[in-house]
Amino acid sequence: MKKSTFLNYYMEILEKVSFSDQLLIKEYLKAKKLLNNDDAESLDQWIYNHTALSCKLGPIMDTLQLEH
Repeated sequence: MKKSTFLNYYMEILEKVSFSDQLLIKEYLKAKKLLNNDDAESLDQWIYNHTALSCKLGPIMDTLQLEH
C-alpha cells in the first residue's frame, strides 16, 4: 500500500523535531488530528518500530489509545 503524502510529511517532521520532546509531542498530536484513521494507525506503527521516537512518544500514544 502506498503511503499518503501527509503520512510521509509527518514521518519526516517527527524525525526532524525529535531533538525536542515538546515539539515532537506537539507535531505528533497535530498529525493524529489531521491524518485519516488508516494513516494515523500507520504512523503509530512506524513510531513503535522507530526506537528513539517510541521511547519518547510511547506513553503519550498509550494515553491517547485509552481515551478512545
